[in-house]
This record gives sequence, structure tokens and C-alpha cells, in this order.
Amino acid sequence: MLQWSAPNPELAGHPFRRTLPAHVLRPLPILEPEVEAAMKALQLPEGARSPPVDPKRITRQDVMDFLLAYCACFLAVSVFIF
Repeated sequence: MLQWSAPNPELAGHPFRRTLPAHVLRPLPILEPEVEAAMKALQLPEGARSPPVDPKRITRQDVMDFLLAYCACFLAVSVFIF
């Protein structure tokens, strides 16, 4: 039976980590490749943001959704506390 192990088992730390294959211990990318490709395709400048929300465009449905979520969270916390 083939046994895979970390490239430097002494640096792996925990005994379980020492038994893992090398590709499992490699560092993860900060952004997924798809996200990096999409950002390069858009070529946005650093710190680019979407335009601010116009308060006149907030609908009644937006307010109702906010109140529903707020009340649900308040009720969940209240039930948890009491």
C-alpha cells in the first residue's frame, strides 16, 4: 500500500497532519481563480465601489423585509436568553 505524507512531516505539527498528503497542506489562494479572472476582465481600479443607494428608491418591500429580519433576529435572541 502506498503511503503519502507531508513534504516535511516534522513541520506538520499534529500527528494527524503528518499523515496528510502534501497537496492538502499547501496554502489556499486568497481569491478563487474565477474571481481573479472576473476582476481582470472588468479592469476596475483599486477601491472601486458601486454608487451609493438613493434613499428615494427604497421601497415599501425593502422596509418590510428589513423589519421581518430584525424581528426574527430579536425573537431568536430573546428565546435564547429566556
